[in-house]
Parts: sequence; structure tokens; C-alpha cells
Amino acid sequence: MKIVLTGFMGTGKTSVGRELCRKLGYQFIDTDTLIEEREGTPVSLIFKKKGEDYFRKLEQAVIEEVSHLKNVVIATGGGVIKNRKNVDNLGRRGIIIWLKAEPAIILKRVMTEGGKRPLLEVEEPLKEINKLLTERLPLYGQADASVDTNYITPEEAAQEIVEMLCLDARSVKVDLKERSYYIVIGSKVLRKLGLRLKEFRPSRVAVVSNKTVFPLYGDTVLKALDEYGIKPEVILIPDGEEYKDFTWAYNIHGELLKAGFDRNGLLVALGGGVVGDITGFVASTYMRGIRYVQVPTTLLAQVDSSVGGKTGVNHPLGKNMIGTFYQPSFVLIDVDTLRTLPKGEFSSGMAEAIKYGVIADTKLFDYLENNREDILSLGDGIIHIIKRSCEIKADIVSKDEREAGLRAILNFGHTVGHAVETVTEYKKYLHGEAVSIGMCAAADIAVRMKIFRKKEADRIRNLLESYKLPCAMPDALSLDKIITAVEIDKKTKAGSLTFILPESIGKARIEEGVDRGMIKKVVAAISVI
Repeated sequence: MKIVLTGFMGTGKTSVGRELCRKLGYQFIDTDTLIEEREGTPVSLIFKKKGEDYFRKLEQAVIEEVSHLKNVVIATGGGVIKNRKNVDNLGRRGIIIWLKAEPAIILKRVMTEGGKRPLLEVEEPLKEINKLLTERLPLYGQADASVDTNYITPEEAAQEIVEMLCLDARSVKVDLKERSYYIVIGSKVLRKLGLRLKEFRPSRVAVVSNKTVFPLYGDTVLKALDEYGIKPEVILIPDGEEYKDFTWAYNIHGELLKAGFDRNGLLVALGGGVVGDITGFVASTYMRGIRYVQVPTTLLAQVDSSVGGKTGVNHPLGKNMIGTFYQPSFVLIDVDTLRTLPKGEFSSGMAEAIKYGVIADTKLFDYLENNREDILSLGDGIIHIIKRSCEIKADIVSKDEREAGLRAILNFGHTVGHAVETVTEYKKYLHGEAVSIGMCAAADIAVRMKIFRKKEADRIRNLLESYKLPCAMPDALSLDKIITAVEIDKKTKAGSLTFILPESIGKARIEEGVDRGMIKKVVAAISVI
């Protein structure tokens, strides 16, 4: 992130900026200091010898140069805000914070600091400060947010900025070079969404949600956006996996067209996996691609579907068979949304967290076994497992964004799981419940193929069941239909059935050409009355 500090002289831009960099590990740039270094002359002498116009040209060139930097705090000269081009450059993928102070305090600080201030070399400096502040007030109002520095220390001002921007929360970077983005995870961060959206300078914003989630969190989101002058469109779809289809995607496209959204518009997906998937799909196809932000409100979406850029809609013959790879610009995870989540939905999300332990992290699996009560009570453990799950997925996605190889291991449990969802028309099982059944099936196949120990397969089954997840399905389901759905699944290549199979807890592999007869036996074995 780029943080830009603007404001009148003596408001603390340099001291607050240095403190911010100390807290965040960012690079600090003072534009006045940079100009002095390049000119070999103090700002006061540049003004005196070459005039303000000359200085402003130097200033604009420096601003244009440093505005492209990331993970930086830029302290600007007091007059930078007078130039609209400067504001546009500094605001591009950055947040502008106006530091404010009363005239008398400004004068006292300037006099205490020493050094010459060209604009205050007058008979009545306090009167001049009042005059200049009055002139610049509308200009400073262009900033995204403000902090009053009158009676607080630079450290306190810096901390206030950190909290405003959620930079005190846990974060994970999905490293995709120019398309990299951050996942922010914390408590009570939903109310801070508005300022974070300003970074993207959207022309319009639309919040896409469903009729269950929006009544719970819509007011918080709308208030957070309104605080920063964002008046979004609200588009609601029905709640349920069966509504993640072309009809509702087409409906959202239509609402955006009616509202006049252009390519600089931005969508906010507020909800679970269905809302996130369909919003991402619409974002990737509307005008051939606009930006979107994920605000997942279910555990399953927080640990899995909101991260990685897989978007899609369902077809009656298969789940997620139509979709795109299209990364979000930002992911904001507020764990407090889990407090309104039904127990079944929470358990569904735990299936994906368990998946990450099986395929990539023995310690995470152990943690899930040993901290069940803390996790279920939404203690600190829940933030830990969400962050760790996101870290694992971010690492895999950064190495294989479009599932050319490694990323396929994220599909552990999904081959049979998606088949179960398809055959039951997405109505009987939540996604995580179906994946849980699929993980048990995959573990059983691995045991039968002698690449995985039964003792460890039992650990997977026991952990899933401890979080109230199913490991079997009703025998009323047609075995032939399950196998047909497995063969249609997108993990199938040239007619060869591909499964993700565990080798040990914490390690999985891609296995092609799995025997159909064995799959039938395993599926039959996990079918119960």
C-alpha cells in the first residue's frame, strides 16, 4: 500500500510518516527532502532564488516519480495539494491522509523546529497561516481521510492511521506480480471497508449479496462506504447453491448495465462462496473485466473460495463447469461474521481447513485436532486457521495460478464431493459436507492403492466427524449417477480419472488413471442407509 500524508506545514507529516514506516516496515519519502537533495539547495533558497513556480515544477516531477512506488509512506510539501495532477498521481493505488492542526499550534511547532519557512517570512505569521489554511481548506478536503494531530504524539497519530486502514490486522499476500493482492483478516474490520476501497478509485461501486447475508451486514457495509462518499448500487440474489447459474449472472450483468457501470467500476462480493463465485464471474465478463473485492462472510469462503481467483457458475450436469480464473483486487475477512453463521455452515467451512492440513501442513492438522474447543468458540484459534489456510492457498496459487499442475492438489475431496452435489442437485449437502465425503473416499482409495496408511485415513475420518461432518452418504443415491458425475468433473483428462490422493498427513499427490472399478467399490462402501 502507498500512504500519502498531506497537510499544512507543522502538522507532523515527516514525524508521523517516519513513525508509520517504523510500524509497518515501509520506505519513507519526504518530497521536500528529495528535492533539496537533488537541487543541492534548501527549499527556502529555491523559493528565494528561483521562485515558487520553479519549485512547483520540481515538486510535480518528483511526485510523478514516487507515486508509482508501493509499501511506501510519502510526506508531501504543504502546497502539493494545490496541483490536481499531483492529487491524481498520489491517489493512484494509494490513500491520501490529511493531517490537521490549529493555526496557533502550527505556528508554535514551526517556531520550535527552527529552519526557515518561506511562506511565513511575513510580519504576522499567524495571520498568514490562517489565510493560507482558509485558501487551502477545499484542497485538503480532496484527501481520503483526516487525522487531527493537535494534541497527540506522532506515534499516536501513526497508530490511528494504521487502525483506519486495517494495517494492524493479520494479512496474507497473494503474490502474482502486477496482479498481487492482500487478504486482510481481523475482528471488526468490516466497518473499515470504505477507506480501503478508495485505494482503487472506482467510478462506481456495486455490492452484490444475498437476501440472507445483506440484512445482517448490509447496514454496516453501507455505513462504511457512505463515510467516504461511496454510494453503491445494491444487487441481491436468492440464497442457495442452486442460484449460482447463468440466469442470475445474466441478471447481475443487466443491473450493472442499467446503472451505467463502466470499466472503472468495482464490485463487492458480500457473502459466502456462491456470492463470491458468481460476483467474480460477472466481474470477469462484464465489459471483458472489471475489478472486484471479496468480503466473505462464511468460514468456507474465508478459508478457501474467496482466495485464488476461481470464479464460476453451475450447470445441471456439473458444478463450476463454466467459469474463469480472475483474481480479486482485495479480500477483507471479518471473523465476527461467523457469529451469525449456522452450525452446519461453520462445519462446512471446517472441511476446507482440514483439507489444507491433509494436503500441505501437518502442524495445521495437529492444531485442528488439539484446539477444537477454542476454534468452535471462535477464540483466537479461528483467526489462526483462517490465516494459515489462506497462506497455503496463496502459496500454491502464486506458483500455479491457472491449475496447470500443483494447484490441482487443492481439489482433494472435490472429485467425489462435486459429484455428490451434482447428483443431489445442490440441495441436500453443503459444499463442505460433500467435500468431507469426498475426502473420506479419496483417503480410502489411497489406502487401497497402498500409498496411504489406514491409521492416517482413520485420523482424517475422526477429525471430520469431530467437527460434525459426514463421511458417508445415503445408499439411496444412484451409484451409476455418482460415477457419471465423477467422469464429467473437470479434473478428468482425456477420459482418465484423476484424483488428489494423500500420501501422508501434510502431503498429497495428483494421481491419474485411477481405476473405475476401485472408485465404484469405494463409493459403494461409503453409502449407508
